[in-house]
Amino acid sequence: MKKIDRIYLLDKILKERRTAVAIDTLKERLECSQATVYRIIATLRDEFNAPIETDENGVYYDRSAQFDLPGIRLNAEETQGLLMAAQLLEDLQSESLQKPMQRILDNIDKVLEQKGIQNRRMIQIIPALSRKPDPNVFQKAMTALQNEKKLNISYQTRNNKNTTQRLVSPQRLTSYKNAWYLDAWCHLRNGIRLFALEQIQSIENDIERAHKVPAEDLRAHYAESYGIFSGQVKHQAAIKINTEQAPWTVFEHWHSKQKMQRLNDTHMMLHIPYNDERELIADVMRLGTAAEITAPESLRLQFQQQLAQIMNQYLND
Repeated sequence: MKKIDRIYLLDKILKERRTAVAIDTLKERLECSQATVYRIIATLRDEFNAPIETDENGVYYDRSAQFDLPGIRLNAEETQGLLMAAQLLEDLQSESLQKPMQRILDNIDKVLEQKGIQNRRMIQIIPALSRKPDPNVFQKAMTALQNEKKLNISYQTRNNKNTTQRLVSPQRLTSYKNAWYLDAWCHLRNGIRLFALEQIQSIENDIERAHKVPAEDLRAHYAESYGIFSGQVKHQAAIKINTEQAPWTVFEHWHSKQKMQRLNDTHMMLHIPYNDERELIADVMRLGTAAEITAPESLRLQFQQQLAQIMNQYLND
């Protein structure tokens, strides 16, 4: 147990007790020698100005004094979470947020140093195939969210590259598979829509107050669908997976309402609800021969057509 851990634990013990705590009890609770107990008591009293009193029975807090230890107290799991958060903050893809983020990271470093962690880069997050939005787009979307204002955007679709002008009420920013998305109420389509930040060609903050979508409605809109696509569930996919070829799939989480069925020692059946098949097909393709779509037949056919197009492309070269 580190020194800072013992200091906070001693503070907790003394606050819980109405009577003096014996040194032998503290030795057991703090898991240290008698000499260390006295050093911890001295540190808490002299460096943190704790109102520690002593008598023949042990040590106790002066109940007439108000005292709380400063700073943030983290356990091991919370420390690990803070390390992860620091890395995610550092990877935020917006130059306009660099200075405020650096101040936050500096404060995180100070807290971690109290836990004996001098190098938070022991955890590394490597973004693969990331799509970085324009920093100006990210910042203006954040500003609109904070001020609850509408946005005027020029948005280019990926498929046909058509550009439309939209007035939207932003609801939240979502980071998904190394890309940023804006969940918003689209006043042109009169419904909830998802906008990839890198596809926003121009963006301006509007003076009108944003239309607020109830949190439950927003959650329901995305909860049923597969991946980043929204909408009501229309189909149930059944995917047979060879767990000998792809053993990691046993631990993968594809959907909040997925169902896994073990067929035998080498295969399992994964049942997944979906609305839009595009991302689901891509995820099945990454497993190669280890996965086979068994239902519905329409999804099998779409998968076969994509495979045929890929084969034709390679055979024609």
